[in-house]
Amino acid sequence: MYSGQVVSYKAIMDKALRDFGLNYEINDEEGIEWLAEFMAHTNSSVVMENKIEYITACDARGELPFDLHKIAQVGLVIGANTVEQARNGEGVLQPMRWATDNFHKRYHKDSRDYTTESRHTYTVGQGFIFPSFSEGILAISYDAIPTDECGYPTIPADQPWVEAAAHYIALRVARKLYLRNELTGDKYQLIERDKEWYFAQAVNYSKQWNGVDEAESVKNSWVRTIPSLQDHASFFANMQLPERRKFRPKSGSALVSPINVISDNAQGPNPAT
Repeated sequence: MYSGQVVSYKAIMDKALRDFGLNYEINDEEGIEWLAEFMAHTNSSVVMENKIEYITACDARGELPFDLHKIAQVGLVIGANTVEQARNGEGVLQPMRWATDNFHKRYHKDSRDYTTESRHTYTVGQGFIFPSFSEGILAISYDAIPTDECGYPTIPADQPWVEAAAHYIALRVARKLYLRNELTGDKYQLIERDKEWYFAQAVNYSKQWNGVDEAESVKNSWVRTIPSLQDHASFFANMQLPERRKFRPKSGSALVSPINVISDNAQGPNPAT
């Protein structure tokens, strides 16, 4: 579950100092680094910001976004010659697949495809993305650590996330004080225990659905007579649409099914008539 609201890193730092009363002054550099660690450790898409970046591939490689945490999906932009054109909506996106070829970086000859319409593949490494072609425009949908207008990290304003982040910072401070013999082992263990509890609570909280709207989308993607195997080709854009079932009536029977008749009767008379 995620309300969509966020709070600044300064609010988390103030809460950690106010709630725990530790004799330690947290500077901005430490607080920002610890919050980034906290968000990366959760590995939850809720605390991340979904971004789309267009990059140019040259000599079969392109630079990955600097704030990338995890790639969601990659597509090849066909019909756009520059990144600016792709950002303005020109061209058509074609999905790419993760390469399984052990010699992917040397050549790419196999165009056979049994799972999706795309024959283009890619791998990543050393800060670059390596597509199966030499030149082109790539669209990368990825999760990044969210930041405010000043570039500082933000976290969800939901109380479980605020408590978990404050306890994580408090634990980092308590560890430094404990190693300097300025904090007893019992107090350090207490902070560590509470941090683990609030951390787990926040992660479990993120697994809850965002109301009935998300539950409806999940239900539509699960309840299917025929499995949908080609959603990757549309970037999973229509997974939330319900499956349309058409039943052929038996010979000599009415064209309207009994279910539709019951549904029509349950609605009552048309008020417009």
